[in-house]
Amino acid sequence: MVRAHKIRLNPTPEQATYFKKACGTSRFVFNWGLERWREQKALQLAHGAEGCGPARLKAEFNALKREQYPWVMEVTKNAVEDGFRRLGAALKNYFESKKGQRKGPPVRFPRFKSKKKARQSFTLDYERFQVEGHWLTISKLDRPVNLAEPLRFEGQPQWATISCVAGRWYVSISVEWASPEQFSPPQEAVGIDVGVKTLATLSDGREFENQKLLRSELAHYQRLSRRLSRRQPGSQRWRKAQRQVARFQERIANRRLDFIHKMTTEIARTYRLVVVEDLHVQGMMRNRRLALSLADASLGEILRQLACKSTRLVQVGRFYASSQTCSACGYVHRELELSERRWVCAACGVLHERDWNAAVNILQEGLRLAT
Repeated sequence: MVRAHKIRLNPTPEQATYFKKACGTSRFVFNWGLERWREQKALQLAHGAEGCGPARLKAEFNALKREQYPWVMEVTKNAVEDGFRRLGAALKNYFESKKGQRKGPPVRFPRFKSKKKARQSFTLDYERFQVEGHWLTISKLDRPVNLAEPLRFEGQPQWATISCVAGRWYVSISVEWASPEQFSPPQEAVGIDVGVKTLATLSDGREFENQKLLRSELAHYQRLSRRLSRRQPGSQRWRKAQRQVARFQERIANRRLDFIHKMTTEIARTYRLVVVEDLHVQGMMRNRRLALSLADASLGEILRQLACKSTRLVQVGRFYASSQTCSACGYVHRELELSERRWVCAACGVLHERDWNAAVNILQEGLRLAT
């Protein structure tokens, strides 16, 4: 089993400069390879010339880099390899999506990476770094880089991805981890109804509050955004305001992820079978009245983490009327409005809490599908 641990780095100014150079090298190689691939493809279509893949492009670049691009030798060679690896993955995803062999939304053709907008990151293989306690040793760096905390998992490190988020550097270390003994959660099954009013309602009556982290600080975020819009783009004050906006967004995202991780881990360790709805989150986000609340709740991330952590996960179809169906007699209340948090069944007279009733129905449907 491969597990990843993301740790904040505390680099010196010289080490931060090295990281920026490595990220720039990876981005340059990606753009160089994409340009050469497009040129070779045009020759192939026009004159029947032989095409080329990322492996041939990499060999071509290595043959001329010492003469034309000697500055790429200042950083680890993994930065060059990372650029071609990402180019190969981007082309593969595009062609598989075009042939219908890839799940999910369509993938467009790779585009050139911008120096200002592209995410700064590069990947190291296990031969180019070493972790010891609070220190990360990287090839072509004179001094080890300080880690905010030691590596959590024991095992053989496979690769490490160094990235920059809001001016802060992080490393995500993937480890080949020997999985512990099989853990059996104490309780049998649970149905979960996720939403905006209450983040998650369980069929046993437990609820997890929606903290609304972004909406609670929306006024602060709007002030930071107005301050950024008034600055002259490219000036020092504009860069300072941009860092403030980025760090605000990072703080909100980290708090949200922390809460979701704790919630999903507790659910996965408590129940053997977890039943959820297969929500079309992307379609739900098209509702301009609910888009901010849905994004703040991060429903897609909740479903993704439950799928990764649960012992067994069953997804109920998105068109199943979980909120409109009476969990006692099966009557379907088609006229139920979104604003109605409680409703009385016209057939049996039972008073239902909307979210809890939906969670019970989701559990019953999941048990039917699981058998």
